[in-house]
Amino acid sequence: MSGEVDPFDLDAASLRRSQVELSAFVEALAVRLEGALPGRVQIERRRDGLLSKTSHVARIVLACDHAVYELSLSKGQLTTARAKLVRGVTISSASLKPSEWLAEVRGEVQALAEQAGAASDVLHGFL
Repeated sequence: MSGEVDPFDLDAASLRRSQVELSAFVEALAVRLEGALPGRVQIERRRDGLLSKTSHVARIVLACDHAVYELSLSKGQLTTARAKLVRGVTISSASLKPSEWLAEVRGEVQALAEQAGAASDVLHGFL
């Protein structure tokens, strides 16, 4: 028996580790979005097994003024999408790379923060 590690075993271990990291990332993102944007974020959780008391985030939906962003994690597969809205009606939808999805969500959150700041300034000026 040689002392070398089979490359397949290394690849399999790396894949298992990345799946755990991906699940932890989605969980952390869900908590952050839910805390930062109450009322705009829906989190769907699924049980880890039939009799399991633990669950994981399966889907995150963020509703913004002009778009709805969706992130799904199913069987270790991450999918991200954006649906553009006009007056509450979806006019188009597209799958996005996770990095693009995160960049767009970051921009939307920033825009929402700026709107909230402007509204707060108007209220303070009125009072």
